[in-house]
Amino acid sequence: MSGPGTGANEVDAALVDLPSPEALLSEAALEQLDTLDTDDLRRIRSECEAAEEGISYARRLLQGRLDILRAALDQSEHPDAGQLLAALPAIMADQGHVSDPAQARSLRVRVPADAERYAAVIDAVITEDEVPEGTDSDLSDLERVVGVLTQVEHELSARRRALFARIDGLRAELLARYKDGRADVRDLLG
Repeated sequence: MSGPGTGANEVDAALVDLPSPEALLSEAALEQLDTLDTDDLRRIRSECEAAEEGISYARRLLQGRLDILRAALDQSEHPDAGQLLAALPAIMADQGHVSDPAQARSLRVRVPADAERYAAVIDAVITEDEVPEGTDSDLSDLERVVGVLTQVEHELSARRRALFARIDGLRAELLARYKDGRADVRDLLG
């Protein structure tokens, strides 16, 4: 089977076109937000929010594929496409929950304006044609594909967390400026 490799290079190559939290706002700049102009803070916050929206979208696309492939692995002794198709609504039902409510974020996934860009990244990791058929000889390929997709999902999650840290820092700095008068909300209305 052609398709995704098993190494970190494959994961890095798949994600090279996605926004990098560090490129949007470095760790050093995150520690010195008080030195940035208010307009720059707002612009960077908007860029980070747009990047987070796109990363979250890509992550949900990937998680859907992983859920389906893991369900196929669960049926590994005698995979049956008909059974898998019948189980699809249950497979795709969102069973996730957040164990720490303080860490909860919006569960609504928005489709970003450049959704095709994010879908293309996930498609580059594995296309439908590259998914093994489910025969015994393909099960090891299916496990490998699930492994690669899991690595990509972990990296997307890490980027998402890094973006949230930046967004939270930017919002806190803007809020502090609004509270102490260094920034005026009326500037946003004019």
